[in-house]
Amino acid sequence: MTNPDTAGMARTLDDRYELVRRLGEGAMGIVYLARDLVLSIHVAVKVLRAEYSGMPEVVRMFEQEASLSARMLSPHVVRVLARTTTQAGLPCIVYEYLEGESVATRIERAPKLGLDEVCAIVLQTARALSRAHALGVVHRDVKPDNLFLVAQADSRAVLKMIDFGVAEELGRGAEGSGLVGTIAYLAPEALFGPGLPDERTDLYALGVVAYECLTGACPYPPECYDDLFGHMSASTRRSVRETRPELPAEIDAWMDRALHPDPSFRFGSARELAEELEAVLRTSTSAPRPRATRVSALRPRAPELACAA
Repeated sequence: MTNPDTAGMARTLDDRYELVRRLGEGAMGIVYLARDLVLSIHVAVKVLRAEYSGMPEVVRMFEQEASLSARMLSPHVVRVLARTTTQAGLPCIVYEYLEGESVATRIERAPKLGLDEVCAIVLQTARALSRAHALGVVHRDVKPDNLFLVAQADSRAVLKMIDFGVAEELGRGAEGSGLVGTIAYLAPEALFGPGLPDERTDLYALGVVAYECLTGACPYPPECYDDLFGHMSASTRRSVRETRPELPAEIDAWMDRALHPDPSFRFGSARELAEELEAVLRTSTSAPRPRATRVSALRPRAPELACAA
């Protein structure tokens, strides 16, 4: 019987990866659960959508996703295991298969996370960004959906960054590529400024993620987007402590710097951003200092895929 999740696809890719079912899809690709017949493990196979096969720029971005992800070599970035093609010639990326939940799902389950858990999420994301930035790579789409919490046997979770589909190497991006990323997490210079984003745009996005984890909402709600620049410039963002008065006062000072509209006033590196948040945590009397990779136990309704399509 034909599996509707894999209809139109050969059952086995490259005589090695046996497709099991579709896991997810997005604008650029479709992701399948597959079994590696050589290693006897599950993997995630991301396949370029057929309608984009004749669009060189999209194919370039898809192939660049594989090459940039493979270079990260970080425990906090999803691993690329191989590249292959379908019988129809569509490029594929084979990723490690991760079980757990995204930070987005974690926020849905618990809209206001503890400062210790948020600190752990930020710390691990910062490690992934530190590696990327050291290699001259800007992720450009840091958001809860692209941060995945992988369940561990000891009830901890290890965070892995996924989806380098719109990442660019510094100095090599296309000026005319238009707005790239997810608007709620884009820094002002990425929305309104000339030129290309740099490492500080990723750090701004991580600040937005921290704010959302703590408050359950982004700093600037969707109804502000028509005049987002005005809202950012006028500092209309609600302070974290309006929603979470039990947190230390230093958290708002950290947010002011992380989300400053002028990139020159933000943290200078992912490491500095994370270390300063750890310092805020140490001032809190409501939470213990977290271990480096501590995130609360995962209890998702069902495992999610760790490779955005």
